[in-house]
Amino acid sequence: MARDLLPIVRKALEGRYSVEMEIGRGGAARVFRASNNAGEPVALKILRPELTVTVTADRFLREIQLIQRLEHPHIGRLIDSGQSDWLIYYAMPYIEGPSLQQVLERRGALSFADAQRLATDLLSALDHAHSRGVVHRDVKPDNILIGRGGAMLVDFGIARAIELAGTDRLTKSGMAVGTSRYMSPEQIAGGDQVDPRSDLYSLGCVLFECVAGRPPYQHPNELAILELHRTAPVPDLATVRSGTPAPLAHAIRRSMAKTLQERWPTAAGMAGAIGVR
Repeated sequence: MARDLLPIVRKALEGRYSVEMEIGRGGAARVFRASNNAGEPVALKILRPELTVTVTADRFLREIQLIQRLEHPHIGRLIDSGQSDWLIYYAMPYIEGPSLQQVLERRGALSFADAQRLATDLLSALDHAHSRGVVHRDVKPDNILIGRGGAMLVDFGIARAIELAGTDRLTKSGMAVGTSRYMSPEQIAGGDQVDPRSDLYSLGCVLFECVAGRPPYQHPNELAILELHRTAPVPDLATVRSGTPAPLAHAIRRSMAKTLQERWPTAAGMAGAIGVR
């Protein structure tokens, strides 16, 4: 059973945040609803304890400051970060609404119109971030929140910060940066080839799932899924779900090409192909 961090977090951040409850657990952090001294609600994220012992705190906190250059209505802002006792934390405005993962679990698939609206919001967010030299590296339904103002992409740069701040212990542990269902072939291979087109691949996988009601590649073994991303043909949405608009199916298919050179060069280019404005 996972350790109950709530009393520890409350004590460590007393005087800075009033921590109410734990509301989520992701691959990198555990998420708490809290309020700051002005009474404003925030999503307080505590780096997972097992990562804390393998990550250099100063380096991690320095790397995530890059997120502060991102100001966009569909990007979750970094409003605070730091270390208290052994806890490494960062905070973003609290968004009232479910994650895309929760929506998909409830609905199974989105309407074509909803999928296109989602693509509009997320491609706009990625275009803004990429133009400022920031690659997300972990685009997935759990990192997409659905609020009153549309879709919000959160945790920009966190995967990269963990990777850069990791010690030899992190490397030896084999912990992957990213999520197998949505990882691009170049992320799986490792190295320095990850760029904005890697985010477009991951978003293509997300949009495929939104339309098809299932991820593009499925297998009970995680390693097998990674291999399918590297070698399997891109599935055709039009045959998985009849009636899929041709521009949407084409845009997703190209975004999931195996090599960087075959994909859309920019988020704006992909948005234009779908026909969103």
